Amino acid sequence: MGVYDAIVVGMGPGGAMAAYRLASEGLSILGIDKERFPRYKSCGGCISSKVLRVIDFDIEDVIEDEVYGATFTYKSNRTVDILCDKPVGFNVMRDKFDKLLLDKARAAGAEVIEGERVKEVMEEGGAVSVLTDSGKRFMARCLVGADGAGGIVGREILKLNPKECAVSITAEVPIRRDSENGLDGRLYIDFGSVPYGYSWVFPKKDFLSVGLATEAKRLKKGIKEYLADLFNTHEALRGFYAEETTGWTIPIYYSEAQKVVKGRCLAVGDAGHLVDPFLGEGIYFAMKTGEMAAEVIASQAAKGHVDLTPYQEMVEREFFSEFEAASKLSKLVYSHPRMWYATMEGSPHIMERYLMVIRGEETYTTFYRWLVSKLKSRPWKLAQGWFKSRLLPA
Repeated sequence: MGVYDAIVVGMGPGGAMAAYRLASEGLSILGIDKERFPRYKSCGGCISSKVLRVIDFDIEDVIEDEVYGATFTYKSNRTVDILCDKPVGFNVMRDKFDKLLLDKARAAGAEVIEGERVKEVMEEGGAVSVLTDSGKRFMARCLVGADGAGGIVGREILKLNPKECAVSITAEVPIRRDSENGLDGRLYIDFGSVPYGYSWVFPKKDFLSVGLATEAKRLKKGIKEYLADLFNTHEALRGFYAEETTGWTIPIYYSEAQKVVKGRCLAVGDAGHLVDPFLGEGIYFAMKTGEMAAEVIASQAAKGHVDLTPYQEMVEREFFSEFEAASKLSKLVYSHPRMWYATMEGSPHIMERYLMVIRGEETYTTFYRWLVSKLKSRPWKLAQGWFKSRLLPA
């Protein structure tokens, strides 16, 4: 049995990007995924325009809608439109988008096995051994864990806390594009309709992706009831209803102490809890960390040995302070959604500036510092926001 340069467990955006980059460098790569592609993936499906900085190929064929901003509401009322003249993101269907990335990895030279689950990962004899549920065993010099929330790499190798997750539910609602008006080019984001989180409507070509995300411990009733309330109250959902719903967990970043490297194994994206704790957005971070993992592995292969600690250092340097700032913003906004929304109504430039964070033109760190300094320097604005918030529905 031959030894691969790297095995990638999970071929979603993070795993596919790592496999694509590594195979493009001429390394021998094996990707393994429990599903067969294309497959449906529970997800809102909005990706930041920052992904264009990570890829060197065209994704136009799988873009369902370009996003130029959002229409915000509080409990389906008090509309605030924040739009700009260049895209902040793209809406995609994950079955098509993920299949494109998988195909790129294959075309670059990665070997891919679909429909097999990895049941065991072990370091032995200066290599990593992987056993699948069909009884096949493979060896590699190192391993990229990209198997998502609760995957074997994060759970058993890195010992990440599986309870540090948000919960989400979504429905794909069929639409006839020729009969709908005003749904293109924007997201619909609602605060207050679910405790300590937000709800969304993301327009696609043939569907509206409708969902919400929150912390499970904050729920006062079943998560499906909150989604049903959204359908009953939101203007953009008038005449629509959810036939089927799917739920999933979002493994958000939770601590500067979390480790994404152990020995010859590392984790990217959701597998490493490398998810924005404010938005719950993980696709860009999965693809970016997949690229970073490939850079480190390829560098180590050129040196003839394996030391993956530079990947931990890169992730901490580039993302941990950002995630810390995003976590603080999350607590500020989701703990006081009425006051936040009233403040945003009176100062829409706050969200205009936040769109720059999504596009990668500003960092969470600088945005949060700017926001706090602005609120502290104008306390009367806070008082005004508090008064206006009393006028919003409880």
